[in-house]
Amino acid sequence: MQLKAPILILFLVPFYLLSQTKPQEENYDSLFDDLDNITIRENKEVIATFKSTRLILGQSTERVKENQLHFRISHVFGKIKGIDNFFGLDNINNMNISFEYGLNDFIQLGLARSNKPDKTYSSSVKLSLLRQKYGEQAFPFSLSYYGGLDIKSRKYFPEERNQNFNGRLDYINQLLISRKFSEKLSLQLSPTWVHRNLTETVKDPNSIISIGIGGRYLISGSTSINIEYFDTLNTFDSYKLNKNTLSIGFDIETGGHVFQLYFTNAFALHPGKFAINQSGDFFNREINFGFSLLREFSISKKNKQ
Repeated sequence: MQLKAPILILFLVPFYLLSQTKPQEENYDSLFDDLDNITIRENKEVIATFKSTRLILGQSTERVKENQLHFRISHVFGKIKGIDNFFGLDNINNMNISFEYGLNDFIQLGLARSNKPDKTYSSSVKLSLLRQKYGEQAFPFSLSYYGGLDIKSRKYFPEERNQNFNGRLDYINQLLISRKFSEKLSLQLSPTWVHRNLTETVKDPNSIISIGIGGRYLISGSTSINIEYFDTLNTFDSYKLNKNTLSIGFDIETGGHVFQLYFTNAFALHPGKFAINQSGDFFNREINFGFSLLREFSISKKNKQ
């Protein structure tokens, strides 16, 4: 089933407020206690919608906190075929190394590098625009913008193409819309626009739009199961339904680390590739196993009083 534009509107409509007004207490002995309770309930931000800044392959509405640095290394192995290739572990299909820094509590900056398929260097910015809140001034969802610039550094043939720097550039724009429905369940919608200055063939479109849908279900305080699907809109001739990206993973949080295991039909680890209908067929056993390891560092510490 293909997603239609009205689904965007449905995800933007507030279904209900996360918190409800508590019943009035029978004891009115202290006016100051009542005022304190109102202050506590007012304008509180919903936290930990997801465990990290990425849901699986794609970004989440979570952002790196101010003066924090996230270092992440991700691997995806070969297709799971059987014992002959040790279920894909014999071959490292791709590797991605990334750094994400919290410039302040609203702006996140990122640098990354993927070795396949184009030896791509990526720079990014994430802006935390709106945040889900509960209480007296509740707001029903979180909204972030993610923008990226990819530079493909591999050598091309014919040789003349290597002289075209603009042809190496891809642009990624995403709106990330999430809601934490309960302590266990969070969902996210990710409309994505990718523009490629130069495509592989003249029939390929320069601009591609896809809709990412994902969610997280908390199994325990430190473990969650995640699912993510990027549905590329059927607007070009080479579009194939089975090339849309589907990923299923597990997050395991251990102190300052987040360890993630996942299965995906994607071979690329950056959105300029996995979000544009270039993956394998998940239901025809074209599945890769992958993992990522996130480590958080504090760049500076405030002086204690």
